[in-house]
Amino acid sequence: MFIDISENLKKLAKYFPENLYIVGGYVRNKLMGLSSGDVDLASSVNVDEVAKRLKDSEFSVKIKNLKLGSILISFKDESYEYTSFRKEIYANDGSHCPVSVVSTDKIEDDAIRRDFTVNSIYYNINKDMIVDLYHGIVDLSQKVIRCNISPDEVLKNDGERILRMIRIAGELNFKIDKQTLKSAIKYTSNLQDISGNRKFAELEKILYCDKRYNLNKAGLKRALKLLNVMGAWKFFGLREKKLKYKMVYKTEDRVLGLLIDIVSTEKPECLQTFLENFLKEQFGFSQALIKKVFTYLAGYYDALDGMRNKLYFFKYYQDWAYIYPLLGRRSKRVQSKYNFFYRYIIEHGLAISISDLAITSADIKEHFPKIDKRNFERILENLLSKVFDGRVKNTKEALLDEIEKNLQNY
Repeated sequence: MFIDISENLKKLAKYFPENLYIVGGYVRNKLMGLSSGDVDLASSVNVDEVAKRLKDSEFSVKIKNLKLGSILISFKDESYEYTSFRKEIYANDGSHCPVSVVSTDKIEDDAIRRDFTVNSIYYNINKDMIVDLYHGIVDLSQKVIRCNISPDEVLKNDGERILRMIRIAGELNFKIDKQTLKSAIKYTSNLQDISGNRKFAELEKILYCDKRYNLNKAGLKRALKLLNVMGAWKFFGLREKKLKYKMVYKTEDRVLGLLIDIVSTEKPECLQTFLENFLKEQFGFSQALIKKVFTYLAGYYDALDGMRNKLYFFKYYQDWAYIYPLLGRRSKRVQSKYNFFYRYIIEHGLAISISDLAITSADIKEHFPKIDKRNFERILENLLSKVFDGRVKNTKEALLDEIEKNLQNY
């Protein structure tokens, strides 16, 4: 069975008389006629020996992960991740990373450590042949995700594999084998052991899984349904095990769409507190990023609640480009209403923020030294409102005169 590969890979295989294999997603996708991404290579040769063999060749070698014995082999614009055949030993948690790695010269041992049958298909470059120890080609034809060995053995110590299973099922729009799904549900609690950045990376891939191979949204719906079936959201720190998906299917920014669905399901008393806790604890988001997300969602909800135009754009003018598409997916009428006012502000050059005023705090301090500096922001906000309404001209002289008239209030 022939798989199309580059001439560079064929040249590389000549340095491996023991046989060099491609394994994983590249082989799977080639067999399915899909676009292939990263090339993962494996053989019985340890990485030190590989580096030695390629030392004076046109191929360059760079260490990627010493613990896992992983190197990056590059030539021109191509690069491949190489690992020698190995066995992996995991701790009794779902933290994904093995506690020890043991080299082996047997492909059978290497295949056992791989997760699903469709990802355990090897292609022998030297002999131009497929090595399919776990009947992955059959599962490809039946469109099913199945663990290559006992599902409990594959999933019990690796929560990330559960998310990966959901993501692949979504990308390919494959169903999950019953025993594999049963085991995944049994060990869903392992999601709690995944680091925040890894958890978010996999969740984000799930949210865009249908775009990986330009399939329709059926795969996305399958993946999100699986998260509900498995009660996975409980292990994302939510009260509810299942979410009501609506906005995630409609929005271009599916992370924001999912967050709206989460908020709609959870109904937190305070949006800001909820987002700060959820995004920091579950995904390790920075405060700056959390602030952005909160602003976009607060702008979305404040518009739906009918906040007055002037107050709304004093608060959200700079973020309207991100809020606008969210509103359009929920209410075209509300989106149109606020966008009309937004365009009016632009067309008439209205002052919309304190920075647009002709004076600053320094001007207030210079001309009115007796005013407590703690009042400066309130004074500027008051002036902005009057300028916006056309009651005061936005000139330095007019603004200072307005402050003079109201000194007794400060």
